Amino acid sequence: MKIMLIASDIFFKGGIQRYTRYQYQALCDIYGSENIILYSLKKKGEVAFEDDIKVDFSEPYKGLLGKAHFSFKTFLNIKKIKPNLVIVNHVNLAPLAYFINKVYKTKYFVNVYGLEIWSGLSWFKTHSLKHSDKIIGDCKFILNYIKENLKIDEAKLNLLYDPVDTDKFIPKDKNKDLIRKYNIPENKFVLLTVGRLDRFKGHSLVIEALKYLPDDIIYLIVGGGKLEEELRLNVSNLKLQSRVIFTGRVPENELVDFYNLCDVFILISKFDKNEGEGLPLTPIEASSCSKPIIVGDEDGSRESAVDGYNGFIISPNNVQILVQKILYLYKNRDILKEMGTNARKFVVENFSYEKFRQTLHEVITK
Repeated sequence: MKIMLIASDIFFKGGIQRYTRYQYQALCDIYGSENIILYSLKKKGEVAFEDDIKVDFSEPYKGLLGKAHFSFKTFLNIKKIKPNLVIVNHVNLAPLAYFINKVYKTKYFVNVYGLEIWSGLSWFKTHSLKHSDKIIGDCKFILNYIKENLKIDEAKLNLLYDPVDTDKFIPKDKNKDLIRKYNIPENKFVLLTVGRLDRFKGHSLVIEALKYLPDDIIYLIVGGGKLEEELRLNVSNLKLQSRVIFTGRVPENELVDFYNLCDVFILISKFDKNEGEGLPLTPIEASSCSKPIIVGDEDGSRESAVDGYNGFIISPNNVQILVQKILYLYKNRDILKEMGTNARKFVVENFSYEKFRQTLHEVITK
C-alpha cells in the first residue's frame, strides 16, 4: 500500500498540523515510511514545530502562484508515484484530490475538523467532499454537523479522535526553572489555557471570573495571537496584572511542564460561524498530565470530558457558572486530585496514540 498525504501545512505549530503529523507517523508505522509520501502546501516558517519531519515536497512560493504551482506539481507527480490512496488533511485541498481521482481513479480521503466546515464552503469544495471515498473527522460533533447540514452519506464518515502521546504527557513535579523563566508566582492555585489567542476560545471569560475569585488564584495564558493586545488591556482595566501571566508562544518541549504547573486547565470555546472548535488537543494533553479540565458545551470540546468525572462541561456565556466550578475545585482538593486521576485514565482509554493508529488502520482497510 502506497499512500500520499497532502497537507495544507505540516510545519506551523497548530492543532491541524499536529493532528496531521500524528497521522503521518501512524501511516509510517503501519505501512513503512518508504511507502508514505508527504507534500506540504506551505514551507517551514518561524513559528514551527521544533521536531524535524521528512517532507517529500513543500511549496516554495506563496499566494495564488504557490497554490497553482503546488497543484500542478502534485498532479503531475501522481502519475510517477502511483499511490493507492490520497489523503488530504484539509477540505481546501479536496478539489485537488477530486481532480486526481477523476484523471487517475485514485481513491481519496478528506480530513475535517470543524471551523473550516461550518464557516462556509464553496460549492466545489462541498462537491469534492461529497465525492470523497471517506471523510475522517476528529470528533463526533463535526461528523454529525456534516451529516445533518451537508447531507453526506453516513457510511463515508469515520471518527478518528486526536491522539496524545501518553508516554510524553505525564504527571510530574513542577519545573522550578520554568517558574523562574516566566516569573510565575509560587504557592498559587493556577488556572491554565494553552492555545492561539482567538476571541472564541474563552480567555476573556476566565479573566472576568478572576474578579470573583480569591487573590491566590492566578491565570496562566500560554500562546500568541491577534487577541493578545485586547486581552492585556482587559487585564489592565480590571487591575489584574499581578494575577494574569502571558507567556507568548513557548517551545514544544516546555508544554508538558506548563500543564504540570496548573491545578485546572480551562478552554471554554463558543460555537458560531467563524467560531468554535472541533476537538481541541490541549484539554486532552492536560488531562493526560492528570489535570481536571473545564470546557465549553457548544462544540466538540465537550467530547474531551465527562461532566463531574474528569472535569466540567459548561456554557461559555455564564461567568458565574465558571466561578462556581473553579471555587468547587479550589475548596475541595481531594476531588481536584480524584478528577485529575480520572482525567489521565480517560485519555489513556480514549485518546492514546496506539488507539489512534489502530483506528486509522481500520478506516483505511475496512
